[in-house]
Amino acid sequence: MVRRLICTAAMLSIAGCAPGAVSAPANAGAAPSAPTSQSAELVLHGGTVFLADEGDTRVTGLAIRDGRIVAAGTDAEVRALAGPSTQVIDLQGRLVTPGFNDAHIHFAPGGAALLAVDLLGTTSLAEIEQRVATAAAAAAPGEWILGRGWDHTRLPEQELGPGGWPTRSVLDRAAPENPVVLTRVDGHVSWANTPALQIAGVTRTTPTPAGGEIVRDPATREATGIFTESAMSLVGRHVPDPTPAQVRRGVHAALEMAARTGVTSVQTSASALDVRTYRELHDADSLTVRVYAWHPLEMAHIAAFRRLGVTAGHGDEWLRVGMLKGYSDGTLGSRTAYMLQPFADDASTRGLPQYPVAQLDSLVQAADAAGLQVILHAIGDAANRQVLDAFERAARQNGARARRHRIEHAQILDPADIPRFASLGVIASMQPTHATSDMRWVETRIGHERAVQGAYAWRSLLDAGATVIFGTDFPVEPMPPVEGIYSAVTRQSREEPGTPVGGWLPEQRLTREEAIRLYTAAPAYGEWEEERKGTLQPGMLADLVVWSADLLSVPEQQILDAEPVLTVVGGRIVYRR
Repeated sequence: MVRRLICTAAMLSIAGCAPGAVSAPANAGAAPSAPTSQSAELVLHGGTVFLADEGDTRVTGLAIRDGRIVAAGTDAEVRALAGPSTQVIDLQGRLVTPGFNDAHIHFAPGGAALLAVDLLGTTSLAEIEQRVATAAAAAAPGEWILGRGWDHTRLPEQELGPGGWPTRSVLDRAAPENPVVLTRVDGHVSWANTPALQIAGVTRTTPTPAGGEIVRDPATREATGIFTESAMSLVGRHVPDPTPAQVRRGVHAALEMAARTGVTSVQTSASALDVRTYRELHDADSLTVRVYAWHPLEMAHIAAFRRLGVTAGHGDEWLRVGMLKGYSDGTLGSRTAYMLQPFADDASTRGLPQYPVAQLDSLVQAADAAGLQVILHAIGDAANRQVLDAFERAARQNGARARRHRIEHAQILDPADIPRFASLGVIASMQPTHATSDMRWVETRIGHERAVQGAYAWRSLLDAGATVIFGTDFPVEPMPPVEGIYSAVTRQSREEPGTPVGGWLPEQRLTREEAIRLYTAAPAYGEWEEERKGTLQPGMLADLVVWSADLLSVPEQQILDAEPVLTVVGGRIVYRR
């Protein structure tokens, strides 16, 4: 109850100070109007400026005033708007794109993960043990040690225990005096040591919660230390909440990474404390990304938003709420994604659905009736169908109106469900790097035929008329958008660029122009902001990136090496290399 009250107070602070609070239908569809002043504060010229509009327009210069684009055209046209105090930058032929809008990210938690034990890329239990032991040596006795990023599919099979998972014995050796919880790279599995299990009171008789699994030793029935999905909370609820200072440090780490990677907007998970931190930064004019925050899809949040008069996209151009997220299943890597047919490498399971149909329908219909935007995590083909069905029933129950509900990830689709995204107006919010990270083992999990029919099928969705928007899922995947552009264009490994030759399921590849639009213009539509940002047309917010290399023309593998040399948010330079 206390947490909910804090969350409500945070939402009230937004409602009380947002000068441009809008409902979702009112914030879409109008053409941008250009500012009328003749004087620019910033002029960029001598480059290739990709507007990311529907016509793939390219110009050579931009002029900016009052945080917005006032002109996009020839060098002569934009230089004519320069005055005595105008900052003029010669692009020297470089590419300019709109700032990237990460449509699915865990921004503050990702920043916190940068400050915890980093396990990304680890390939042995010995390496993980060493990193945890190093953290334990610097910690006080009894202090919780948290980490993230391990991936059992990268560990030698002979090192793993029951179910193909690591066990707590490794962490017990590394930190015998400290409780340890390490989150798998996908965020859907936790790995804990014996002190953590003792604090949580987990024993061989602890019942397995619905929608999760406690992995147990088949001989002793003792918990091995692995908890999936809803079972993660058995230990996770005992981990102390981060302090305001810790949250602020994590947010600052994420802001710094966003600026140097070209991310200018995020659509993100957010706790009440996260939102308060963004609010404080906004009030201090120190927020350098635009934030659209989602909260859990729960009846308590729906009721709170109703009382506050909050609907989708409520807030100003910097900080907005009105989006609610739920989870319909788990992940492919953990075999907890909800599938229509059993996994190819484990015929005993179809995954772990997280909602009974009636419960999901009730939540979606209530949120939809309240004018809120519903986004639902769905990985498996059964989960995607369940969510599409729920959206369809909600629209039928509540009647016609403007709505932009979304499926987050949409990784494995039955061919019959691909055209339903367009017909129902459901947005597919996808992450290209998931495809190039997962392609090592996807066909082992689901077989070649299911992969060909609908795995990470952004081209099939676009061709069927669906709206597709891109993000990263950071910290599950790296934040730099260039890794997603490369993945969408090539469907090839980022660790071994150029492989497989021609790309994995290459029929799903995109053009570079499409990939950039799906990271810029399309996500703006996905958050009801296409009239304010996402392209570099006159009248739009001046959020842009100047690149070290031309993403539109360099050899494909060199896309991965491209970096921002300048990041601008609201006409203000927030990063310069």
